[in-house]
Amino acid sequence: MSSANVRAFPIDRQVFLVREVAAKLETLHGDTATSFWKAKASELLDHIVGMGRDRASAVDEVRRFFFAVQNEMHMLAAEAG
Repeated sequence: MSSANVRAFPIDRQVFLVREVAAKLETLHGDTATSFWKAKASELLDHIVGMGRDRASAVDEVRRFFFAVQNEMHMLAAEAG
């Protein structure tokens, strides 16, 4: 029997999650937004590491998620403005 590596779908490509976090951040400002983001990033990091990824790879994945959320927020702003 051979072992296989299974990789979860990257969080930065989980459109629903990206949109959900972007929408929440759109309603928050200042320290509240910062606190929300730090809590969400920590939650995602713990989840990814818990699935067996090494911490450095998990940090990179959370970073890509952050950029995806920023892009979504820019698109929301462009649509609104």
